[in-house]
Amino acid sequence: MVHVEPVSAYPPPSSRTLEQWLDPGLGTTHQPELRTRLREIADARAALAAMWAAFLSLGVSAILFAGVLLAVTGRAASTVPWIAVGVVLAAVSALFLSRVRRWVPRPRTSLSVRGPGNLRGGLWAAGGILFLLNVFLVIGALTTGRVLVMVLVDLGMVLLLTSAFVVPSAILGRSRLTLRRQTQKDPRLAATLERERLSWRPDGRTAMFGPL
Repeated sequence: MVHVEPVSAYPPPSSRTLEQWLDPGLGTTHQPELRTRLREIADARAALAAMWAAFLSLGVSAILFAGVLLAVTGRAASTVPWIAVGVVLAAVSALFLSRVRRWVPRPRTSLSVRGPGNLRGGLWAAGGILFLLNVFLVIGALTTGRVLVMVLVDLGMVLLLTSAFVVPSAILGRSRLTLRRQTQKDPRLAATLERERLSWRPDGRTAMFGPL
């Protein structure tokens, strides 16, 4: 008995060139929710980049906040270690973030992301938390008179919320645009995606190679 593979209702990867699959006009003709291999790659890359960008922003925030505390209090013993930790965290995160640019995940690789998926959502989330926090901070400042403490806590929360919500959500919201632009600028990434186009086969989760 001869086993016959079912014929896919979707066009094969070879039906278009990589440039055609990446064309934004082609993407608009398909639903944004349609799962394709290129979108799978873009989303996984963005999720990993968002994580390292958040750590990078957190390291820079630690440096900035410790610098402000040093200027205000003059206590180098309690702030210099935070600056050193921030420098190390930022440097390591920048190194791994740079490696994401040429990373192409294997088929069925899925990185789960919880939180806002675009810049607007990140700004709303961070703004809402900051607003609620400031309600309590203002009440505390009025009752205790510690305005400087309120300002420092507020600054720290702004930096923290930016790192946790705004930065990663901005990267996630531009996942497909980023992959398209990086492919156009990086021949090595374009060559990797071209090899992927020639070797990829549909599976149970993803039926089409493109569009992006």
